Amino acid sequence: MNRDEWRAIDSPTDKTLFGVVHTTHGPYAVGEDGVVLAREETGWTTVIGSGPATDRNRLTCVAATPDRERCWFAGDSGALGLYDTRTGRKYDYTAPMEKTSTWEAIAVAGTPRDERLCVANGSGEVLPIGFDEHGCPRYGAVVEPGGGSTIAALAADATACYAADTSASVFETGDEEWSEIGIDCAQVDFFGLCLAGDSLLVGGDDGTIYRYDRACGNWTPLSVGEAAIHALAIDGDAAGTRAAAVGEGGAIVERTPDRGWHGVDSPTDADLWGVALGSTGVAVGEDGTIIER
Repeated sequence: MNRDEWRAIDSPTDKTLFGVVHTTHGPYAVGEDGVVLAREETGWTTVIGSGPATDRNRLTCVAATPDRERCWFAGDSGALGLYDTRTGRKYDYTAPMEKTSTWEAIAVAGTPRDERLCVANGSGEVLPIGFDEHGCPRYGAVVEPGGGSTIAALAADATACYAADTSASVFETGDEEWSEIGIDCAQVDFFGLCLAGDSLLVGGDDGTIYRYDRACGNWTPLSVGEAAIHALAIDGDAAGTRAAAVGEGGAIVERTPDRGWHGVDSPTDADLWGVALGSTGVAVGEDGTIIER
């Protein structure tokens, strides 16, 4: 079997999966009915069946902590939770600051001793979350970077947090103040966002990926196909920078160190909503679809 070929994997659920991340204990995915899946040696299995508050609210997004030992996830009706992959313990923080709108995006940055979490909802609000000495969350002031447009994606590192909305705008903050950094003339809904070293990648519904060179503040559009881009990921452990984007109709495009963006064969025509790269590449989507490389 060609290790660079994507292949369909047996899934323990037929619920749509919206996000996937890598941890030190393997990939984790989240989706409808509050399901959280983990990939073990024998295959994928369900570790949480009904969400952080056991009310089966859809989970729309997931992010791993900087040490990749824990997963934060969020979704409908203010669902917000944490799963510790070391202990198998779940924590429920649903409806922080009495926010019960759907969380659409989540990002975690910082260090294990100084983590910073932010979640964004369909009303365009971003809630920053810090942690005290006991690891308990402390909520900051809610802001609306785009004035109310849905924040569809977040990304963060030690220096900044970025947000992309469904009005073709991207925002940046290095402290408590947000500023718009693009994208002029994009005129598309944005769904995917990820940091790639000194660059930021944004994907939208017209098959275009936009690269933002953070040092000089310049945007470059990259046409990678016609299908809407729903999610992007990079493999920071790979030699060079390998990146992947997935989207509508099972579309997969990749960038390798020796080649620009190019489409690759997909084993599914289901819409894909999440992707993560690492020792195993994983993408997830409609009706419980899981594919791996």
